[in-house]
Amino acid sequence: MKLFVLGIIVVIFFGIQTVRWSGEKGAKRAHKHFIQYLSDRRWSKCSRMISELYDDQWNFNRNDVSLALRDFGRHFYISLSIDWKMMSAKKVERSYAIKGAMNVKGSGSPAADYIIKEARPYLIDSFTFIWSRSGIMPWSWKLEKIKHPSIKVPPGYVPGDPSYSLKW
Repeated sequence: MKLFVLGIIVVIFFGIQTVRWSGEKGAKRAHKHFIQYLSDRRWSKCSRMISELYDDQWNFNRNDVSLALRDFGRHFYISLSIDWKMMSAKKVERSYAIKGAMNVKGSGSPAADYIIKEARPYLIDSFTFIWSRSGIMPWSWKLEKIKHPSIKVPPGYVPGDPSYSLKW
């Protein structure tokens, strides 16, 4: 009897989570968590949300984008705040495109103010994050791609190499 009740509880739990994390709602929820992890500088959580098949316009793979996020964040050791304003969310084939504007604030090393100042012109244009479900668990959303119309990778930038972290 106890096992039966436990089984019913597990089925109800997964049923509720399936509804909470399905379709566009699930993609928005995953994106919200990703942005929060960025603000909290929880790089390993961010990395786990990036698809192994990640590919973007800068030819970064999963490892590269994870290292680039760390390069960016290493200068904000006191505080980092990323404000996301959603513009749209739409289904694109088997994925969801979350489009919006990002504002970055923070403090830390002397380079943090410089980074915010240099990033400001790029934050005018919207970012698009492409999310897709990657497993049987309702909350198993992965980031497949980030798009931005004007950000360019500086010549010589190598993700994860501290000597190049200010070039980004």
